[in-house]
Formats: sequence, structure tokens, C-alpha cells
Amino acid sequence: MSMKQYADPYGLAFTASAPDSVETISRFTTSYMGFRRETGAILKDLTESDPDMPMARCAKGYLAKLMGSSNHSARAVSISKDLDAHLEKVGANDREKLHAAALAAWCRGDLDKTTSIWEEILLDHPMDGLVLRLAHFTHFYSGDGRKMRDSMARHLPLWPKDHPNYGFLLGMYAFGLEESGQFEKAEHYGRAAVERNPKDAWSVHSIAHVMEMTERQEEGIAWIAGLESDWSTVNNFRFHLYWHKCLFHLERGEFDQVLKLYDEQISSDVESDFYLDICNCSSLLWRLEMFGVNVGDRWRALTDVARKHLHDRDLIFVSLHYLMALVANGDRKAADQMIESMREWAQLDETQARICATVGLAVAKGLQLSRDGKYAEAVAAIKPVRYDLDLVGGSKAQRDVFIMIMLDAAKASNDALVARALFSERLGEKVHSSWTWKNYSTILESSGKSEEAAFAAGKAQEIRVS
Repeated sequence: MSMKQYADPYGLAFTASAPDSVETISRFTTSYMGFRRETGAILKDLTESDPDMPMARCAKGYLAKLMGSSNHSARAVSISKDLDAHLEKVGANDREKLHAAALAAWCRGDLDKTTSIWEEILLDHPMDGLVLRLAHFTHFYSGDGRKMRDSMARHLPLWPKDHPNYGFLLGMYAFGLEESGQFEKAEHYGRAAVERNPKDAWSVHSIAHVMEMTERQEEGIAWIAGLESDWSTVNNFRFHLYWHKCLFHLERGEFDQVLKLYDEQISSDVESDFYLDICNCSSLLWRLEMFGVNVGDRWRALTDVARKHLHDRDLIFVSLHYLMALVANGDRKAADQMIESMREWAQLDETQARICATVGLAVAKGLQLSRDGKYAEAVAAIKPVRYDLDLVGGSKAQRDVFIMIMLDAAKASNDALVARALFSERLGEKVHSSWTWKNYSTILESSGKSEEAAFAAGKAQEIRVS
């Protein structure tokens, strides 16, 4: 098939068999940036109509890696294997060759190199929306909000405001600002993005994060619910927004509402085996239990999925959530297998392997010890790495469950001094957390500080509405 260079309306060049392929890859990029359900179908059509198109092949490899599991990673390796030779054969341009190099680095487990290549592409081609969103993803899973923020700050001014994807950039910038602690500025950009496009789930989600971090529970519930008819049209990412809504309900003591959302929405598609669904479910169920709620047999369905991922070596953040399901459901054999696989992973010279060694194994050990009732040992495992938890990736709101698990274990360990110190520390950041005040009250009471305990209990009751 004869290949030529074609440019999109903003000057981004593609090697393709026909100009229609450029329009299709542009639709794919918009769909991917918007978490739309047809993203995979658009790419499938493109790979069938223009199978030799370099960016179609790269995008197929990228989507496989984005699934965050060993099965899909193997597919990405297969796609990447002969990609360089193919690109030379069809006369690919330099940007496309860099895309192939980024995919190859990702397949080797070198996420640092992958992201570096993408940022190199963006210096010369800031209008490459696909790579801009991909870099946002890997910055996210490096746990560095400043990198997400600064990546967007570098390129946002270069985009024309009438570009159809410009709103997505506003939302990504908002999220980077929020994860960097710049909440007021984040809210400004996030609201501007949602005003442009209410179906932009990532931007709706960015504001939900601002409200979570600034502890505006009632406002957060209203924000998410008010836009539900728009963001609920997207792919499984919609369940993550329901998860955010549940976090607000949890602090208000509205547990029946949380369980209802869990059953009807958040866990409704776990059989599809998308990693974010399990992350949502595992962290929410563990939180519910720490709030004293009986979750029944809900862990069982998560365990069935988690057993398929005992040897995944893509994202330590995701692996820890699979492990949460295994240890919570009492599947000791599978949990031990997974932790042993993580130990082997930690020996590799890969980006996520190094994080596994530095932080992941300690958290994994703490999860298992806390579930075994060895509370003091669980605290001893997690406490030394608590200031390094950012490395595992995910958001501040998502990583908070590991801090809560450490605090919950501290309370159960009967070491009142350590528990009091840790809960006091948390109140410095989350002054409107009913869970924190309630547990702090219990600890103060056990220390003979009845007056202070009564005050803390009153603060908890003020926040709860039921």
C-alpha cells in the first residue's frame, strides 16, 4: 500500500495511505481524551482500513499498555517488536519514529524513558493531543502532580482556544494544579473546562478532587450529581466519579447511599476486568469497613478478578488494590503468591519495579499484617514509607486509603501514643473528617482525656448527618 504524508488542520503530519486516515486518528484522539466508549471501535476501524499507518499501530500498542495488565502488555510487546523496521519501510516521519521508541521503552518497563520521549515530542509538536494525554497518564502514575501541572503549562498556551480538544487541556491542567495543592486555580480551570464541555468527565473529576481536598462534602455531592447526565455517558471511568461521590457520603455517615452506589454502579462491571474498577471497589470496601460498615460478601467478586493478576508487573498502584481484595477476602494462598511475585518484580531494573522495592512491598506487607490482626507490625511496615507514598502513583485522594489503613491499625494496636500522634497529624490536613475525629475521640478517651474526647466526638457528630 502506497503511503504519503498528510497533515491535519493544525499542521500535525501523519504517514498514511489516505487523508481519511488522518481524520480518523484525530477522532480517535478526541475520543480517547474524552473517555468515550467508542474509542476502541474507532481505532479498530482505522487499523482495518489503514493497517500500515504508523500511528495506528502505535496507538494500538498504547491502548494495550493503558490496560495495565500482563495480558494486554504482551500484546503491546508483540506490536512493538517489528515496529521500527515497519516505520522505515513505509517512510514514517521523525515524530512517528519517536512514538515507536516511546512504546518500546514502555514495553521494557522504562516509564521514565517513555515519558521523556513524549515530552521531547511535545517540544516540537505541542499539538499532538494523543501524546499530551499519554504523558498526563504516566505523570499521574509517577505520583508527581507538579509534572502533570508543568507539562500542561508548557503546552496549553500554544493551543488555539477554538481547537475542539482545548477544553480537555484545561481539565488536565486543573487536575495537575489540584494535585500540586493549588486548589483555587485548579477550580478555575476545571470549571472553565466543564463549561465548554459538560461531558468531559476528567474535568468534572478534577473539580471533585478539589472539593475532596478542601472537604466540601455537600457541595461535592451536588457537583457530581448535577452533571451526572453528562459524565455518565463515558466509558468505565464514570464509575470513578461515583466513587468520588461515595467519599463525600462516607464522611457524612450516609452508608446506605454508599452501598447502593457501590452495588448499582461502582461494582456493576467488574467482570470486564478493567483495573480502575477494582481500584475503586477495593479502596471503597476497605474504607467502609474502617467506618464500621459490614460489607457482606462483596469482596468475593473482586477476589475472582484479582486472582487473574497475581503476576502483573505494570503499575504497583493497581497491584496493591488487587492485593487488598485478596487479603480482605482471606485468600491467603493467592495473596502470598502475589507478594512473592512482587518481591521478584522488585529485583528488576524497571521504573515500577524500583517503586515496588522502595514503597510497594512495605505497603503490601502492611495490608496483610493489618488483616491478620498484627496491628503494631502493620504500622511498623507502612509508617516509615508514608512520606514516599506519592511514588506509587494515583491521586492524593486514592492514596489516602493507605494512610487510613495505617491509622486504623495504630488505633487497634493499643499504642495510644503513636495512634494519638498520627490522628492529630491527620487532623492538621483533614479538619472536616468525621472518621478522623471519631477515632481521635476514642483514642483520647482511652488515654484518660475525657474532656478532649468529648470535644472530638462532638466534632465528628457535627459532620455526620445521620
